[in-house]
Amino acid sequence: MKKLGIIFALTILLAGCATAPMSPAPYAQGYAPPPQNLYATPWVGPNTPWVFYKGDWFLNGILYNNFGNTYGWAPYYAYPPTYIVRPNNWYAMKWNTWYQQNPHYWQNFQRQYPYWAGHQSGQRYDQNFYNRYHRGQGEGWNQGFHGVRPPGGTGPGVRPQETATPGVRKPGATGAGVRPPGATGPGARPQETATPGVRPPGGTGPGVRKPGTTTPGKEKPQE
Repeated sequence: MKKLGIIFALTILLAGCATAPMSPAPYAQGYAPPPQNLYATPWVGPNTPWVFYKGDWFLNGILYNNFGNTYGWAPYYAYPPTYIVRPNNWYAMKWNTWYQQNPHYWQNFQRQYPYWAGHQSGQRYDQNFYNRYHRGQGEGWNQGFHGVRPPGGTGPGVRPQETATPGVRKPGATGAGVRPPGATGPGARPQETATPGVRPPGGTGPGVRKPGTTTPGKEKPQE
């Protein structure tokens, strides 16, 4: 009976361990869940492309700054540093805590991008740095950002959803280079154009000969 009691107690103990709640997801511990677009805002969790390194956010090795509600998150080279803001919620110690618990993100970052080793929190970089490490990326130095933006964002580098394609105009559009049907004038052609070398019946002019005429060098056949 004593052995049966011990076995019963062990069974209850093991069952309790099996049904213990699993460790909650990172966002349940005070972190926001991953956004629908993984590159819109920083987030932490398995396979995140973001790294909070030495007090700043990096997306796939590029320093991203928060340029306020108008411009949102963008690469450091997109806008002048005067637009940068540092909200407390995005630069809190909790982000460091998560990466400390998952150190392989920092280890991979340092191995792949060694030129950020001397980075300090809030550090600014000039065009020389951009030309050295990120030349040709994005739109260029201080030329705005055409990537992910907060809803309704406006400002330099923001394009509306419907953009005009060069050389293509909407039906009924007017302006330079647009002519209504049947219009005449420089650059306007009627719908029926003459094919080179082909003339309509009865046409006259250089190169047009009447029936029965002879071509230079050719004699008219004798009747």
